[in-house]
Amino acid sequence: MRVVAGKWRSMKLFRPNERITRPMPDRVKESVFSMLGSYYETPGALPALHVADVFAGSGSMGIESLSRGAMNCTFFESSKVTLEVLKRNLDHVRAGPEAHIVARDAWRFAYSTPEGVPFDLVFLDPPYRDSLDSSRKGRIWMYLLKLAQHAKPGQLVVFHHPTKVGFDDSPDDGWVLLEQRRFGTSVVSFYRYESVGA
Repeated sequence: MRVVAGKWRSMKLFRPNERITRPMPDRVKESVFSMLGSYYETPGALPALHVADVFAGSGSMGIESLSRGAMNCTFFESSKVTLEVLKRNLDHVRAGPEAHIVARDAWRFAYSTPEGVPFDLVFLDPPYRDSLDSSRKGRIWMYLLKLAQHAKPGQLVVFHHPTKVGFDDSPDDGWVLLEQRRFGTSVVSFYRYESVGA
């Protein structure tokens, strides 16, 4: 597992025990950031965004964002074992104050930066069991509904989930599905927040 591009390009990252987390493969990560570069019209890079890496694990997605030019990234991770790997990776790439760890339950706290600033880009890669419920009462949609209360128009959520579970959009709640890409047994869904009723 490596940083694909940017100032930390090709640096290796440590990975947690795979029984605990599901790191996104480098080929998938590269494809996701290629799509983001196209969306923001910054090929190979990102604008100065406020980013959230929710259920961060190794921190691979957030570190990639910082490497490509994001202003800052808040990493949400509550597992003590995984936190040690995340801290090790941030130390390894010599991330500075632009990287901030929140060691609390992401379902309850991953809605804005510690200063209360809305995120521009959210990477959502929750535990597998939580991704199996696509109902409006499931954890995924309950999180998106709560996130919408803090979101600003244009906020993106990049959601990694199993292929066998279908997630659509919810324009009435402000979330519009822009695109879905399948990678083997998983799917990456891109959601954009728009003001309700837009």
